[in-house]
Amino acid sequence: MSLNINKTKLNIALILGVVVLSILTISWHHQIYLLYTQSKRIETRNHQLIALHKQLLIEQSQTTSGSAIKAKALKILKMQAPKRQRELSL
Repeated sequence: MSLNINKTKLNIALILGVVVLSILTISWHHQIYLLYTQSKRIETRNHQLIALHKQLLIEQSQTTSGSAIKAKALKILKMQAPKRQRELSL
């Protein structure tokens, strides 16, 4: 009789262990899913920021014209304007 009680207790303990592990597995799966969705959201936002940064760089380079660069070189860098220029015909 004592052996049957021990088997029953062992079976109950094993069943409870399986149930607890199943609940933990479901919980872990849900946490991984939440992390995945959060990482996808962050990745999408990162791509948007990179695209915006590239767009701003393009706009900045378009606003900086050659004459502004020449004026900056003459004023800040103390470069001299060319005294004579030659044209090469192709």
